[in-house]
Amino acid sequence: MCISFFDRGNLAVAAPVIAPELNLSPWSLGLLLSAFFWTYSICQIGAGWLVDRVEVRVVYAAAFLIWSFATLSTALVSSFAGFLCMRLLLGVGESVTYPATSHILAATFPEERRGLANSLIDLGARIGPALGTLCGALLVLKTGWRGLFVITGIGGLIWLIPWLLWSPRSLAIEAPQKRFTVGWKSLLARREVWGTVGGLCGANYAWYFLLSWLPSYLIHERGFSLGSMAVWGAMPYLIMAVSSIGGGVLADRLIARGHSPVPVRKGFLVAGLIATAILLPTALFSSVGWALTGLLASCLAFGFYASNLFALTQTLAGPEAAGRWTGVQNASGNLAGIASSILTGWLVAKTGQFAIAFVAAGMACLLGAASFFFLVRSPHNVQTLRREQSNSEP
Repeated sequence: MCISFFDRGNLAVAAPVIAPELNLSPWSLGLLLSAFFWTYSICQIGAGWLVDRVEVRVVYAAAFLIWSFATLSTALVSSFAGFLCMRLLLGVGESVTYPATSHILAATFPEERRGLANSLIDLGARIGPALGTLCGALLVLKTGWRGLFVITGIGGLIWLIPWLLWSPRSLAIEAPQKRFTVGWKSLLARREVWGTVGGLCGANYAWYFLLSWLPSYLIHERGFSLGSMAVWGAMPYLIMAVSSIGGGVLADRLIARGHSPVPVRKGFLVAGLIATAILLPTALFSSVGWALTGLLASCLAFGFYASNLFALTQTLAGPEAAGRWTGVQNASGNLAGIASSILTGWLVAKTGQFAIAFVAAGMACLLGAASFFFLVRSPHNVQTLRREQSNSEP
């Protein structure tokens, strides 16, 4: 997960150098930053279906090969069309990450340990952008933007070796006739599915706004150098990592003491998104110090949300449907990544600043919190889906 987020953030980190070299407008850059999410979103459903039926270890390895090749090949392109193609291919490969992870954790971890397990996965999703911003910017300074893509692409290919050697082999899917399969109709009829979809849409708008545009914001609006941006641009993700671990552990302890898993995890999701919505616009303070403080505080709140997101999905879905539920959730939720990247580029091009973009991200978090609160209201899980499907079949 760390490598995945490092690679998908490469373009954002190198954008301040690539944009003037290729004469890209904010609108064109927004299209490139969003292109990853086009295929990443579309392929999520197929990826979720695949990991529920084929050995996860093999599917993940194939996906890793695809996205590492896309990262490495980006170093060879010199046009808008070339970047667009590589970003689309990167999205295809990385679409497997979350469905595969949810399937593994739902199959191997008990409920009272999934918060920490998901927090550790989320740690990779925060450390990846942090290292990508810090080390990526420094690599651009030392080797140029092409060197950044070469080094990270090769690094991903090298990671395939330990993955194939040490990744779990005990999750091979049983033969279809020996295992229950939740039908798509039963799955999509659940109100909770669409509650998690709406919640992720709102949260992802803010998350991918930061992931795609934070380096450009710090350099162009706050006047940071590329070196200073490398340090301060990495800080929000490190803050998220710390609060994510804390939120996961705390939720697990509450559940271990007898509290119902769904209300506990939903509470962290709703509270984290509301706090993020309130704090995120403080990044617009005229004082750079106060603006950075507000930005870091909003990321601290976001980490409490992130630690329980997929833990809630796994609770509701169970191992039989975790891959597909996550696939549907991410396919829809990551449409917000497309909207966020493109809309921010358009707003910056029109207004010359990021003020409205920060407000929009905060509003999206409020809508996400409302979706979790109002639609995920019952502790139904895959057992309910099994009973409903069995009753509907002759």
